[in-house]
Amino acid sequence: MSSSTRLPASHLYLFQLPPDLLNTLTPRQLVIPPDHPLHPSNRAAEPTPTPATEDLLDDGKRGAYTCALTGASFDTLEGLKQHYRTDWYRYNVKLKLQGKPTPVSEQAFNQLVEDLSDSLSGSGSSLSDSDSSLSSSSRPTTSTSDPSLSRLLAKQSLSSPSSLFDDEDLDSALLSGPKSPLQWFDAPTTPEGVETQYGIHRAALPEAGARKRLLPSAEEGAAVLAELKALQLPPQEQADGEGEKKWTMLMFGGGHFAGWVISLRPRLVSGAKGGKGGAKEREVVVLESKTFHRYTTRRKQGGGQGANDAANGKAKSAGAQIRRHNEAMLNDEVGALLLSWSHHISSSSLIFLRCSKSSYKTFFFPSSPLVRTDPRIRGFGFPTKRPTLSELGRCWAELTRVRVGHLSRGELEALDREYLKSIAPPPALAKKEEKQKEKEEKPDDTPKLSKEEELVRDRWTRLTEMVRKGRLDSTRTFLDKYGADLHLSPSLPDAGEVWGVLPEWMGEARTTPTLLHLAAAAGQPALVRLFLDPPYNASPYPYPPSTSSRAAYDLSPSRPTRNEFRFAFHRDPAKWDWSGLGRVPGALDESVEREKERREEEKRSKLRAREAERAEQERKREEEERRAEEGMREKARELAAASAGGSGPKRLGGGPPMPVRERERAGLSEEQKMRVMREERARAAEARLKRLGG
Repeated sequence: MSSSTRLPASHLYLFQLPPDLLNTLTPRQLVIPPDHPLHPSNRAAEPTPTPATEDLLDDGKRGAYTCALTGASFDTLEGLKQHYRTDWYRYNVKLKLQGKPTPVSEQAFNQLVEDLSDSLSGSGSSLSDSDSSLSSSSRPTTSTSDPSLSRLLAKQSLSSPSSLFDDEDLDSALLSGPKSPLQWFDAPTTPEGVETQYGIHRAALPEAGARKRLLPSAEEGAAVLAELKALQLPPQEQADGEGEKKWTMLMFGGGHFAGWVISLRPRLVSGAKGGKGGAKEREVVVLESKTFHRYTTRRKQGGGQGANDAANGKAKSAGAQIRRHNEAMLNDEVGALLLSWSHHISSSSLIFLRCSKSSYKTFFFPSSPLVRTDPRIRGFGFPTKRPTLSELGRCWAELTRVRVGHLSRGELEALDREYLKSIAPPPALAKKEEKQKEKEEKPDDTPKLSKEEELVRDRWTRLTEMVRKGRLDSTRTFLDKYGADLHLSPSLPDAGEVWGVLPEWMGEARTTPTLLHLAAAAGQPALVRLFLDPPYNASPYPYPPSTSSRAAYDLSPSRPTRNEFRFAFHRDPAKWDWSGLGRVPGALDESVEREKERREEEKRSKLRAREAERAEQERKREEEERRAEEGMREKARELAAASAGGSGPKRLGGGPPMPVRERERAGLSEEQKMRVMREERARAAEARLKRLGG
């Protein structure tokens, strides 16, 4: 038996809990407080929509919004939305879903409601009250304020059982809190001050797991606790007269099927350590088990072949036909298995089924022992993996294991507050009309630009783009043509005229305030040289000088760009305070630097030539070794052929003597010698076969 089908005896088993623990458990129910937005007391009454007047309808004038089902016309979208919440509209929707003629007019619907009230009250006095209430409004009330629609639908067999709940039942179910897969219980605090909580799966209980709605208030927890106590298994010696309680668990998906029938009374077996004194483990008692697998899923594409056929039509490939045949075979195999397990399924207290809705036909067919309306059938309530017996064992262990937590009262209250906050509806958004009005009233702070200003901004954008990309000729031509229009030399009180200052509206002006700073930061030495030399004579100082901005030299990311500042320092040392405000470390003679670079380049060229010559020599040496090896092989083949075809006495084993062969192989490596020996043995074998065949 797989290890996943076992639980240590120290874990609490759902159907064999200690009586002392059961008697001390108290249900824990999360209740929505009165100040929560979901509390029924905070639900605002829905306004009655104002439809278009009858005079307008009679004159042929209809509102801007019309219901496609009932034909009611409204002047506003809000009125149409409210119409969708009325009993009249919902009644017509029910008729349409049942395939009955629609629409029923508003007057006919009101008459149906009046007749229903008459049949329920049996007196004329109560009818007068209902008549007055109906005549006081132009539309029937919504289902949230009058249960007449529920009674009318129930009378005409148009409603489902879940729609028969009135407002009081819905409010009480809402007040009882959200439905959770787990039901938690509190245990008394131990003398050491440890608080303990116990959680069980609702799906493991026949009645609690089948309920679609929780019972009002604290009745749900009490009902679950009472059902849990009733399901406790008696001791083995007292259970001889009772029938065996069992579960049927089925999984189906992806061409895999796994199912088994298990007894709810597990047996105790020795644990992993074994021995008489070792810990015991509970092992599930499997009454029936079976797995199937067939190739039905399209590889690397997902989805069964049947689903693909339904979406895109039947494919005609060989793989599609195989998958289609396998799906039919798998359905037949599962159906035959269910029929053979009919007596187990009929006596099972619960039936767990995991499959997609498209696979319902595999389990619910005319002669199947499973019926879709059977309250015993339910899902597992938590994610499952590929259908296997091991996965079934894991699910059984999860369903029957009692979870234990040790959270303090403060931690539990914090979790409750966090959950209530997560389920609270978001605040209502402002209406579209209000947003539009606010947008219109909000002043536009963006100044409008004239055509001349837009043209100047466009030219500045083009200029900075050319500088960043290092387009020397384009930048020089652009400055000669439009430089006077861009006001490149503003005059400052502290710094005088500075050429190439970027306008404040440009984002680059904060980090690179001038064109020289921009070219230096972009690593464009040619443009740095252009801006430093006449006629531009750009200043290398930080700009503006009163702030902590950086000098253009500090922004240069590469050595060639920094050298342009040092070359300019050497050409005209008195032009700027190069080493002070300009932060240039020292002057550099351009001719000396160029000569140094030329010598370094020659050295690198010679080094590359030597590397190429060395590579060529290595290639020639390898070629000579390859030719020598081929020559040795050819010579060995000739000697072998001469020894095989000669006359007279033959040396045992054939071929030349061993000393001769050793001398011939003296210049070969071990790998080459082994290769020659293999070839000699192969030729000798071919010669023997030839002689035998001749």
